[in-house]
Amino acid sequence: MMRATLLMLALVLVPARAAAQLSWFRPLLVGELDYRVYSDEVEGEQGFALGRFRLGMAARPTSWFQAVGTIEWALEKPAIVDALVIFTPNDSVRLRLGHGKTPLFASARDVTIEALPIPELSLPVRAMWPGRDLGLEAQWSPRTLPLEAWVRVGNGSRSPLGNDNTSPSLDARVDGLLGGTLWGLRMGAGVHVEDAFDRAGIGGTTPTGFLFYRPVPVSGARWVTEAHALFWSGPLRLLAEGALAREERSRDTDGNPQTPREPLPAIRARGAALEASWMVRGTRPRATDWPEGPPAGEEGAWGGGAVEVTARAEWLGVGLGAPDVTPGGARGGAVAVRWWATEFLAVGTTGSLLRYDSPPLEAPERRYSWLVLTRVTVSLRQPIDRKFPKN
Repeated sequence: MMRATLLMLALVLVPARAAAQLSWFRPLLVGELDYRVYSDEVEGEQGFALGRFRLGMAARPTSWFQAVGTIEWALEKPAIVDALVIFTPNDSVRLRLGHGKTPLFASARDVTIEALPIPELSLPVRAMWPGRDLGLEAQWSPRTLPLEAWVRVGNGSRSPLGNDNTSPSLDARVDGLLGGTLWGLRMGAGVHVEDAFDRAGIGGTTPTGFLFYRPVPVSGARWVTEAHALFWSGPLRLLAEGALAREERSRDTDGNPQTPREPLPAIRARGAALEASWMVRGTRPRATDWPEGPPAGEEGAWGGGAVEVTARAEWLGVGLGAPDVTPGGARGGAVAVRWWATEFLAVGTTGSLLRYDSPPLEAPERRYSWLVLTRVTVSLRQPIDRKFPKN
């Protein structure tokens, strides 16, 4: 592992002239350094924290083949983020094999995590997005039709090492595309289906990962369905996402895996988020890419970067529908100002507020949680060859 890391770091720091000679190769480095102020020490200690530190690489030796690998180091142990190969037999079809993002939720799949207008995904997306998984995905983007479609068969375990049972998971998503050069609209929906076995159900977390609602174990059929709409026109960007989930439950009453388990009432989860952002300065190409500032001045002088202001309202309900389970959830929102200084450097401050439906176990008297997050982001994932797809 250490040898691989040193190799990736050396490739990331390769001189620009050498990188230009390897137009089929793309190094990757994403680093995010935070200064966090919490409402209560039970959610975290005030001070500096490393939000992300990812090293990786992508290689595209031919027009129809690409390999991607990324490792996250800002954890107790290094973890594989992406490990996949991408086949592009023609302009309309893309096949992805390996460990990578599942297709549900436009904010989670279509935008790189460090380029989000508000750092971190919204409350319901954090809870219900199936995340990354090991599997095979087909994406269809016909030139003659204003739509995109994804179908994916995977393990459902969210692990790059293998499955946790013998059942596969299935993901499907369809989007319609409207608009032109002045405005655009992407609307779609997706579904995730799997068979879980004695795994934690859907819980609730703050943007920095504090688990304020501890879910009960689930076992059996599990599905998540979501709908999303993204509208952009000039400096304005609007995103709405909503989701529903149902998870079956059962328990072993005699310790014998050969005998039937006792069924328990299923639990449900639901949530929604509405986000509005305004580019005070600069533009966000295609409403999902890293924002760009005004064109550089004479002799390539720095243009000052882009400035974006964003507000979001969000809501989540979990543990619903079962008389033996205490429901929970939260509602609240966030406001962020981000300065996209260059094509690889951004600085921003975010304030978020949540009101818990039921207080967390660690602080039974608390109903409110707030966080002030100042983040410096360095992203060297922007491709040398703009034909590289996002990971």
